[in-house]
Amino acid sequence: MKKLYFVKMHWTWNDFVLINNDDLEKSEIILTKKLIKNMCCRHFWIWSDWVLVVSKWKKVAFKYVMYNTDGSQAEMCGNGIRCYMKYLLDKWLIWDKNIDVETDIWIYNLSIDNNTVTVDMWKPSRIKNLIYKSKNLWDRFPLKIDNDEFIFTPVSMWNPHAVIFCRDSNILCELLEKLDIHKYWKKIENHTDIFPNKTNVEFVKIKSEKEIMMRVWERWVWETLSCWTWACAAVVAWILAWKLLKDKFIKVDLPGWILEVKWSWNLSDSVIMRWDAVKVFDWYYYIY
Repeated sequence: MKKLYFVKMHWTWNDFVLINNDDLEKSEIILTKKLIKNMCCRHFWIWSDWVLVVSKWKKVAFKYVMYNTDGSQAEMCGNGIRCYMKYLLDKWLIWDKNIDVETDIWIYNLSIDNNTVTVDMWKPSRIKNLIYKSKNLWDRFPLKIDNDEFIFTPVSMWNPHAVIFCRDSNILCELLEKLDIHKYWKKIENHTDIFPNKTNVEFVKIKSEKEIMMRVWERWVWETLSCWTWACAAVVAWILAWKLLKDKFIKVDLPGWILEVKWSWNLSDSVIMRWDAVKVFDWYYYIY
């Protein structure tokens, strides 16, 4: 029998299992797809959305390696990278509260102050392969589902998002919390005539010039409680559409948490997000 030390964390109720690659090597454990599936299983074991592996790297101090619940490797998750930063600090692996972490997508700059992690999320862009020939990031397009019509803003935060504002649709004029919008989400996600690679979907309600509320459908998953890219995409679309609060932190109410996002409205500038990460517990995973 072998045992592997891990830490369970969450950020906005997105949960993660964090493992140090040094512990894998010392225990002579190979992180197979089967092992990852077992660790993430929501009926047994630890219960997690992803597995993160902390590794030292040549180009920068640390490499961010992330695995989906099916054992495949993922590119990046903003919620996860906050937990990653907190892990490095909690385990005294770093002293500097401002570091660069390399992912498969980019090298991200992270900073932490009083347990609040701020991340440079890089620049928003247009969705690649979108059926509409979008020339500008702020272009908005019609979307028809059955007999209902919506207006959406396509935004890429390294993954595709269709941002739909409630104020643009008579169908969505009710309270966002009570809307049965599941009947729209799945059809929008799989509207491959428009989104060849499917899309994440956000329905956004504007509460004030400083705050928005949203519900989100994650591509290939379901309605989930929170996601960093959704919040970033929604704030970018909001600023582009109504030119509000440029370069000021905007509060984003998600079903699972509240976080803050800001963007300058300059297409060459990054989106900035901040909030805290939470440790749930740590223990050993036993392999027989």
